Amino acid sequence: MNLIFDSSAIINLCGEKKTEKLLDGWTINLAIYELGNAVWKQVKVYRRITVDEANLLLDSLTEVFKRLRKPSSENPLKTLEIAVKEDLTYYDASYISAAVENNLTLVTDDEKLYNAGKIYVRTMRSNEL
Repeated sequence: MNLIFDSSAIINLCGEKKTEKLLDGWTINLAIYELGNAVWKQVKVYRRITVDEANLLLDSLTEVFKRLRKPSSENPLKTLEIAVKEDLTYYDASYISAAVENNLTLVTDDEKLYNAGKIYVRTMRSNEL
């Protein structure tokens, strides 16, 4: 099965030390920025980790990100159509659009994205892998 992972699934699988589930998977280029933002929140918003810990964490997430395949083309108009129709951010809709365009199963732990994704493609949560 060809899977495309959003940042929530990548973070959760890495946090559970289940990175082997990501092997041969896909994501989109946006994911690295979402991963970085999630790490930033742990430092600045939640104050759960130090900057040094954040650097180690982001370094590990970056290595995982690099190993995931990325679609060679994207469809911005299809992404906008999905975002507007499903009341999603353009960012979230881009995962659905990439899944549609590349015939991939979407893996997300974001409830709103999961529910909208089911309309367009096969959708799973990371704990279903």
